[in-house]
Amino acid sequence: MVEARPFTHREAGTDEPTWLLAAGWDDVARLDLDTLTRRCARVVVLAPHPDDETLALGATLADLGAEDVEVIVVFATHGGRGPGSTPRRIEAERAMATLGAHVQAVWWDLPDGGLPAAEQELARRLAELVDSHTVLLAPAECDGHSDHDAAARAAEAVARACSATLLNYPVWLWHWATPEDLQWSRVRTLSPTLAGLRAKESAIGCYTSQLDASEDAPIVGPSMLRRAHRAFETVLLPADPDLARRVAGHVIGPRARDDVAEPFDAMLTGTEDPWHLDDFVYERRRLGLVLACLGRERYQRVLEIGCATGQLSEELIGRADTVVALDASARALQVARQKTDAVRWICGAVPADLPNERFDAIILSEVGYFLDGPELVATLRAARRRLTVRGEIVLAHWRGPTRGIPLDGRAVHRQAAALMDLPLRARYEDVDLIVEVWGEPVSVYREYRGAS
Repeated sequence: MVEARPFTHREAGTDEPTWLLAAGWDDVARLDLDTLTRRCARVVVLAPHPDDETLALGATLADLGAEDVEVIVVFATHGGRGPGSTPRRIEAERAMATLGAHVQAVWWDLPDGGLPAAEQELARRLAELVDSHTVLLAPAECDGHSDHDAAARAAEAVARACSATLLNYPVWLWHWATPEDLQWSRVRTLSPTLAGLRAKESAIGCYTSQLDASEDAPIVGPSMLRRAHRAFETVLLPADPDLARRVAGHVIGPRARDDVAEPFDAMLTGTEDPWHLDDFVYERRRLGLVLACLGRERYQRVLEIGCATGQLSEELIGRADTVVALDASARALQVARQKTDAVRWICGAVPADLPNERFDAIILSEVGYFLDGPELVATLRAARRRLTVRGEIVLAHWRGPTRGIPLDGRAVHRQAAALMDLPLRARYEDVDLIVEVWGEPVSVYREYRGAS
């Protein structure tokens, strides 16, 4: 990891498309936090200032609390140079309550901006909370803020002395660094639940003093909020090789296609249309709206991700020279193949089984919320790479509440908006449905007149 470059919160920092479309994510493993917390009875989060914990790991902390894991958030400072009852302490107490009753706050009132000078005292106090059965979460050692870097050094020393399991979390690193600066072999992702993501969003909203732009640029500005609202969270393995080895093996591999397909195959037992795609008014209307939002009358190559039993793919035959459709459910594709052989049907899971080809339209209709955060971002990244220069990515999802699946439509479209390095070409939204088309502007009127 390179040394942090000077920055200020007034700068926009590295944008989200640059981060989320980076190739480095392709080989990043997912941390198996469950096995760590089964081995370690307590999770201690060292936050130099109130809001660091929530911006970096709020959703994961909410999920841990919901699973009755003991979570202690240590606020090394009050985040202000005044007395202990500063507004940020009040905000943090509200944020912790929002994350869950099992998340406990500890306040040390060390000097804001002065943690480098108080590093030994910080380590001494931290050692009283940490032992070999503790997961210790602390800022990255190169986060670029002097208090954060001091907290990282203290945590590393304590983890060594107490045989604790250490993980680092970035906050400002996303702001000043670029993908080329990151040591990707250290990166691990976390996949919070939708409830955890919602709790995090509410907890961030408690830090009104950091969001306030009435007098100056807010400390937590739009760029930082977009990073904080990712559908996944990120930790780093420690820079120290011995500490890194304690957690290096705790990873979860990608879901196998059979595991992805199982619930859908079960729904197709005894029926060819469990979702009423052929006769439900909403489904027919969704299909019509997706087709209407397509930017061109005719395409060369179209890919539908999550085609189910093929209703939309069949309609796309009349709009494209080649239609490729992918779904994890072999039973769904059996039904789809009975409709037409003019579509190239692929049985596979995303992103691993996406064909390595180029398309001028890629459609994800009511599939994004069946993916968890890391899967969604990886799929969107893979789709973007397969898009031709003037192509478009279409997302369409139900706006209502979801149950028993990783995300909802709002989370999917917010993550897509943060990731896309393309302009939003078209958008339709009503009570039931949202459709967004990402791609360079196109005028069907002008193209048609030019061709006539």
